[in-house]
Amino acid sequence: MTDASSGTRWPRVRGPQDVAAGVTVVALAALILHALSRVSAGSYSAFSPALFPRVCTYGLALGGLVLIARGFVKDGPGLGRVPLRPAVLVTLGVVVFGLVTPVFGYGPAGLLTMLIAGLATPEVRLRELVAVAVALIIFSVLLFSYLLKLTMPILILPGLSF
Repeated sequence: MTDASSGTRWPRVRGPQDVAAGVTVVALAALILHALSRVSAGSYSAFSPALFPRVCTYGLALGGLVLIARGFVKDGPGLGRVPLRPAVLVTLGVVVFGLVTPVFGYGPAGLLTMLIAGLATPEVRLRELVAVAVALIIFSVLLFSYLLKLTMPILILPGLSF
């Protein structure tokens, strides 16, 4: 593609899907960095709550830039129709996790999140989805609450908390 006014040649996009995904990832990283800008990062010798997410976000942005570059160098699929069902259900699952965790604990919230997000695929088999979700919740409770000893409530019932 040549710009008629200046005669310069623009690079050809060979993998539109990679470029679109990379731009989305970089934009998401920019939003996260903006949100983290209000929290002090501390220093590498004294970690603050925002330092690790900030470092991970820079890694995310770098990955997005790599995707964009790949879209200009390697042939890839074009942009097709974006399936709404997976995008809506996975996003809904994350929102449900954020809303349910403070009220009922991360056990029920994680279970609901996996069940909702698992419905994103049309090939879902409900019995297998429930079995995998329960197994992953048991694993996460063992890992986070018992092995790592994090003080997150597993289950919150009125008057009780586990």
